[in-house]
Amino acid sequence: MVTVADPALFFIGHISIDRIRNIWGERIQVGGAALFASVAARILTENVHLISAVGRDFKELDYIYSNFPGSLIKRVNMPSTHFDISYDEKFRAKYDEVKLGAGTTIKVNDLPSHLLRSGDIVHLSPMRPEKVERFVTRIREISPKTWISLNSSPDYMTQSGNRRTLRRLAEAVDLTVLNDQEAMALAETDSLVSAIHTLKAKRLAVTLGQLGAIVVEGGRVQMIPALSGLTVKPKDTTGAGDTWCGTLLAAYSQTHDWTKSVITACLISAIKCLGWGFEKLRKLRFGSTEEIVDYVLRLSEGKGQLTIKDFLA
Repeated sequence: MVTVADPALFFIGHISIDRIRNIWGERIQVGGAALFASVAARILTENVHLISAVGRDFKELDYIYSNFPGSLIKRVNMPSTHFDISYDEKFRAKYDEVKLGAGTTIKVNDLPSHLLRSGDIVHLSPMRPEKVERFVTRIREISPKTWISLNSSPDYMTQSGNRRTLRRLAEAVDLTVLNDQEAMALAETDSLVSAIHTLKAKRLAVTLGQLGAIVVEGGRVQMIPALSGLTVKPKDTTGAGDTWCGTLLAAYSQTHDWTKSVITACLISAIKCLGWGFEKLRKLRFGSTEEIVDYVLRLSEGKGQLTIKDFLA
């Protein structure tokens, strides 16, 4: 049951229809950064809302509204956002085709200004930096104490103007989430250490894949290990970073503890990669981050610790 004290989490960004190809085959599935983050956050809290746009070809609106009541999804007379992604044997992604479609119609006016409260969290998934900046400006006007987080993507970092906007936003929002390559691109350096110390942000989280993440807050740099070995052979890594973001925000809204939140985000992101899309996350519900640790331990039961012989094999 949602209470007045429960912070609401709003995720703004793309919902998409994806064609995924990897070593396990090919799938057409629902995706999009905002949807992956929302599904992940929903594992820990019911107070999750999506703000996005889809086309007439989108067939999963019933699922979205049943799991995220109060969401605002525009249905427009144009194709939904589509991503065509292929992965090599090391699960490195190549975007063969990107059609933003309905996603281009997400507007600042879609923001539910009457719903935002102090302490709520608004997460801005990857969109054009100038649009993200308009959202940030509007949120600050409506509710100055609403928490804002954002993440972006390499596509929005190729132009110098976009990089300047994103660096400016990192100082304006409460949390900026990047992976290691994005952090170096944004800081315009080939050194992650340099990027971490160069980027100016209120709070910065840099994901390091299976190693965990680095959190920078108040000039203090903290590395938090992932503590997860679940994804030796992933099924599908699409949306893993967005899943990480959604889990991190939900966990932090409950614990206000970066270490617990990062470890929880790494665990849920690893679970997500065990199946296609977010099929492994759809039915997961936990009352606390501790329950997630118990669940992961149960998943690993019977595997035991590898011997040297096992490892070399």
